Amino acid sequence: MKTIDFYNKNAKSFYDRTVGIDLSETYDRFLAYLPTQSHILDAGCGTGRDSKYFLSKGHSVMAFDASQEMCTLASKETGLSVQHLTFQDMSFNQEFEGVWANASLLHLPYGETKEVYRKIHEALLPNGIFYGCYKYGDDYMPTPEREFWNMNETTILPYFEELFEVIEIWKEKDARSSISPSPDQAWLHFIVRKS
Repeated sequence: MKTIDFYNKNAKSFYDRTVGIDLSETYDRFLAYLPTQSHILDAGCGTGRDSKYFLSKGHSVMAFDASQEMCTLASKETGLSVQHLTFQDMSFNQEFEGVWANASLLHLPYGETKEVYRKIHEALLPNGIFYGCYKYGDDYMPTPEREFWNMNETTILPYFEELFEVIEIWKEKDARSSISPSPDQAWLHFIVRKS
């Protein structure tokens, strides 16, 4: 898959480009719905930046990524044993208070998204919280090196049906994507609760 190849080949430069991004406002929004010392699944953890933050706040974290090189970097960054795993290979059962999927699900084809959301639903404890974000739009956006499946406030909703209740959905100006920005120059964020 060319997207995974991209991350394997560009892990270090991706780390350098993204490690300093300030997501504290988004972290706080997510963590506000979780108990203290929650068990969080960082799904598609990339370089481990977000896992490291959650650990610093007293949470326990399990992290995985589909890119072996990202797993290696994230393990060094966090001290965790980061699993080499795809979304499709997830098989957790009611283990986490929260699932965090920051800018990772956007590489998942629309046809596979509902089944992955089912797996996330299964991974969560009752009333568990799921955060994710996508490049803003309603279409498939291939680039020479990666593939993106964009979402907006309307297109995302069918994927939540019978699985999650929406707590928050918001659009945010894209302040970080100098490479492959969405046509709207924005991100779609959501926080939902397991129903």
